[in-house]
Amino acid sequence: MVRITFWHRHQRILEKSGYLLRAKYRKGYDPADGDLDENKATHPRAAIMDAVRISDGSHVILKTVSFRDHPDEVNLCILFSEKLARDPRNHCVQILEVLRSPLDPDIHIIVMPQLRRFDDLPFDTVGEFVDAFRQIFEGVEFMHKHRIAHGDLTLQNLMLDASDLFPSGFHPVNTRRDLTFHHYAKYITRTECWPRYYVIDLGMSRRYSKHKAPCEISTPVSFPFVHLLPERKGAVSRLFNPFPVDVFHLGHILRKEFHVYEHRPLAFLRPLVDSMLSEDAALRPTMSEVVQTFGELCRGLSPSHLQLPGSPGIDTLCHRVRQKLRAFKHIPPIPYSEFAPKPPLIDAKLRPYYTSLY
Repeated sequence: MVRITFWHRHQRILEKSGYLLRAKYRKGYDPADGDLDENKATHPRAAIMDAVRISDGSHVILKTVSFRDHPDEVNLCILFSEKLARDPRNHCVQILEVLRSPLDPDIHIIVMPQLRRFDDLPFDTVGEFVDAFRQIFEGVEFMHKHRIAHGDLTLQNLMLDASDLFPSGFHPVNTRRDLTFHHYAKYITRTECWPRYYVIDLGMSRRYSKHKAPCEISTPVSFPFVHLLPERKGAVSRLFNPFPVDVFHLGHILRKEFHVYEHRPLAFLRPLVDSMLSEDAALRPTMSEVVQTFGELCRGLSPSHLQLPGSPGIDTLCHRVRQKLRAFKHIPPIPYSEFAPKPPLIDAKLRPYYTSLY
């Protein structure tokens, strides 16, 4: 397990590689000379660190990966960042560089753009909400097309590029604050910039053979939140297909975190969520079927519905004023032609591969 001292020991190594850590991690730093809040600003996971790329001043995130614990992660990151990078349906974060620790041969350091949790800010409209999940669904469908199951689709692993959303930037740890840590970070709405969304953390991801149905053993250690799966049914371990697990986790996020059963503007998604949470994994839709059904449901929404609050609790006077201004300026509630019909990435003939064990 990586400890915070790892970054202190690697500070000069990283600087020589072109990445500058915050002052508190540099040799000779005296906490008495720094800001109290900044001194306390530490990432909750010691494996994560922020830095500035010296060549252009851009903010990046560093992540340590143990090859022993996660042997596939680096290779999968490289696959999505190089060979598959140009495909617009690829929503896996594009890594900038992979460094090797000269102090620990087991550790790689992945360099990524600085992103932000996709749900940090409420969705101002239904249009913003459906744009986010269109991209997330598309990204997971793209992974499945290449026979890669993510295995850990939680809120923490769904991100957005906030470089336009926060024009003056934000603090890498306390993202509500600006870079100085002294003021709240200023932002605009998603409708004003339409950010791109990403799937991160391929530590639990696997690529499976095309010659036999994928199979995993469910244990709390090997698959997070596996206790939520209906197919486990309380057993200590059980064989399962990992692709319907991804579908289930996304449905669980929609139900639990975005309250599609309670928040009326999102009620149109209930039939889709019901199918994604099916007790029988073989009856859950493939990700291509999710994308197709989601598009059909969204194409039936009127412009006025797409302007409704996308998150509970934001139907305020300010929201209604923004609605009026957007209508007056003829700002579209979703990007143009967003839900135009597209051919599915996964052939319907391959459905048994993505839903069954045998």
